[in-house]
Amino acid sequence: MKKLVRYVLLLLLILVLGGWLLLNLFDANQLKKPVLGWLNENTELDIGIGRLEFNPLTPYKLLAEEVRLGDWFEARQVYVELEGLASLAGETRVAIIDIVDGRLTPGRVRELALPASLADIRIAELNTRNLTISGDDWQLQGADLTLRDWQPRRQGQWQWTADLTLSGQVRQLSHPWLELSRASLEGRVEQGRLVLDEVRARLFDGLLDSRLLLDPARRELQLNGPRFTGNRFRLEYAPRLPEGWTLLLSRASLEDTSLTSPRFTANGIAGQLRYLEWNGRDLPEGQGEWQAAEAVLGWLRLDQHQGQWLGSRERLGLSLNGKAYQGSLAAELGWFPQQGRLDIEQLQLTGNKLEWHPDLAWPIPDLRIHKLNLGQGELLSMDPALPLSLLDGRLFIADLAWAAGQWRPLTEQARLEGGWGELAYDSLISRQAGFKARLDDTRLRLDEFDGEWLEGRLRLEGRLGIYPPYPASLRLDAEDLALRRLSSWLHKERGFSGKLNLNAELDGELHRRASWTGELRLDAEDLFVERLGLDDWLRRRLGEDYAEPRAVDPALAALDLAQSDGFIYRAELAGPVREGRWQLNGSAVQSVRHLLALRGELDLAGGWDLELGAVNDQGCRELAIRLQQSWRAPKLRLHQPAPAEPCRPWYRGPLAYPAAGLPGNLIEAVRNLPQEP
Repeated sequence: MKKLVRYVLLLLLILVLGGWLLLNLFDANQLKKPVLGWLNENTELDIGIGRLEFNPLTPYKLLAEEVRLGDWFEARQVYVELEGLASLAGETRVAIIDIVDGRLTPGRVRELALPASLADIRIAELNTRNLTISGDDWQLQGADLTLRDWQPRRQGQWQWTADLTLSGQVRQLSHPWLELSRASLEGRVEQGRLVLDEVRARLFDGLLDSRLLLDPARRELQLNGPRFTGNRFRLEYAPRLPEGWTLLLSRASLEDTSLTSPRFTANGIAGQLRYLEWNGRDLPEGQGEWQAAEAVLGWLRLDQHQGQWLGSRERLGLSLNGKAYQGSLAAELGWFPQQGRLDIEQLQLTGNKLEWHPDLAWPIPDLRIHKLNLGQGELLSMDPALPLSLLDGRLFIADLAWAAGQWRPLTEQARLEGGWGELAYDSLISRQAGFKARLDDTRLRLDEFDGEWLEGRLRLEGRLGIYPPYPASLRLDAEDLALRRLSSWLHKERGFSGKLNLNAELDGELHRRASWTGELRLDAEDLFVERLGLDDWLRRRLGEDYAEPRAVDPALAALDLAQSDGFIYRAELAGPVREGRWQLNGSAVQSVRHLLALRGELDLAGGWDLELGAVNDQGCRELAIRLQQSWRAPKLRLHQPAPAEPCRPWYRGPLAYPAAGLPGNLIEAVRNLPQEP
């Protein structure tokens, strides 16, 4: 009996050892093909597995390699450990799921049809290592995450956004306008929302530390208390949000950050955004303040400055205070993007040194200036076509608007005031000048312009209509203008110098000189003109025979005039202007040896009809000169009238006969002069 019991026990031991060896040598891959075929045919899982490790002695543990679910998920390894399986109750409790080198495409996920025995699935812990998740225009790489207490399936329905807790790290998150790396996060999914109590990451070469709330139902992304440190934001184009989404920031802080885009650059930014709400299309709503080392928008530049921002979807309000162009700046601005309009509520510039470049362009089509005050400014042009410089410039503008290429007033108080210590345009120089002007709905009024110009004094006032035909009125007084400066600036073939006084009172249409009416007076002295030898030319004409009126080639006459230089003691041209014709009766030119009187009219549109006479010391004309037609192609006639006794004076004006002039009869005196060798 004892032997029988011994044999039975030995047989049982052999059976147990044999079963254990058989089960351990069991190859689950032999059943993989028929099982996967049955699953794909009956559940539409479209599942693929490269290799399985499964031991019936530990039936709640499974390791699968090269796993694929449709075209939306794949992984190098998936390890599953069940906590419990109640098939009749339809409940499955998973203790651990480990996913290694997985790839997930959420946009392609399909509902998985599972049997009723898998109606409820609870996962105590899900771990990922080097997980990649790809969206339409974004990608998350190298995610090592841990999800706990997750029930993705309940009562036969999938609920991917069920509550869970979350922690882990992400190597990189890429987006067309965002690059985030080395992120660590901790939070939860709650009522379909992703709530991260802590996010720390590298963002644009800097650090981000924030709390985050992602609400897909409301399409909102919130950053609460974000801290940006040392970030270098580089935006090749304006960032955009997906349609219908909103970005919210509250109590954001910035430290040593910078922003670079094709049109705007700012460096050394520090400050805070109290709140910001942006829908990706309109202007962001919000409020904040900052300070920055520099900011550049096209050709506009600010150096060390402070700013405040208050924005709505229709208006962006900015307050700036700091340094710009080696001077100070204080500004309050309003930008209306839907209207393309900039409002300058107040702009104060002091001691700024500005430069003008030929490629400068004003990008804003609509500008409203409520108050602009510039003082002690300097301007230097780098444009060869505009040789301009200005020192100690002053400008005040109130209630003016620029739109459609035209200025217009905003109120009845619209005005301009300004001046400069020195203004140089090429060789023309003006010093200690000032002006005052007003603008109404129809015209610009220049109430005052007074300053040094061409080493003399210039005073000007008038008005100009701002609509065609541009009616104008001008009152001008100029004293002791140095013509040498004007000659250098004009770069004409004939240089000239001297002093000029000019008085004008004219009314008419700006571009129609035939409409000009008023008074014009020109008084010059000590004139020197290169290659305009008036004395020599008159002497030769007096010595010739023009007893009968005779036409003269004006080109030959001009060539003869250019044989020597001319000096004029004084010239006085004065008279009324009627319909664009300047009446010069009683005018004269006094050279070294001759007195040339003028009668007739000068057409300001480019023609003349003048009678000139070389008069003797009694004021009687001995050489008559007739100029007609246009300035560029004149008609010239010469005549020596027969002398009369006593002669009737042809000129009785204020200019005296030259002290060095020939006395008595000019023709006889000239012909009695010794002949030149």
